[in-house]
Order: sequence, then C-alpha cells, then structure tokens
Amino acid sequence: MQFHVMTKGLVRLGMSLARYLPLKMVDSLVLTLCWFTYGDLSKYGIVQPSTGPLALKAATGKSAVIDVGTVGKIKTGEIQVIN
Repeated sequence: MQFHVMTKGLVRLGMSLARYLPLKMVDSLVLTLCWFTYGDLSKYGIVQPSTGPLALKAATGKSAVIDVGTVGKIKTGEIQVIN
C-alpha cells in the first residue's frame, strides 16, 4: 500500500495554505517539507503515491496514515515493512 507520512502540523499547514493556493502547489510544498523531515523513506519500503496528500484527500475523502513514531522504529529496524 502506498501512503504519505506527515505530521499533524504539516497537514494543518497544508490545509491552511489550500485556502489560498492551488492544491498542486500546496502538495509540492508539503511533500518537500516531508522530505526534509523524514528523508527518503523508499529505502525502508514506504512508497508515496503519485497523487499529493491533499489532492488525494480531496479526491477520495480518505487518506492512509501511519504514526510518526512508527517511522522511527522502521528506520531503526524494530519494525519491518512487508509489501
């Protein structure tokens, strides 16, 4: 399954910016901030969807979520991602 890893603060920032900016621009900004926060998670088996997090939420009304603490455990090897 593909999903975005984001903090509540980044989601809140994205939703605030979505009032004034196009979703594509907000998604690009939020995903860049996520990359700076977590780095490249694909080497741990976490794959992001091609659709941005806010566009995905707007289109489907749903979003796959993973706890931010879980990402730390995945990086240390305590949890293994199985695709």
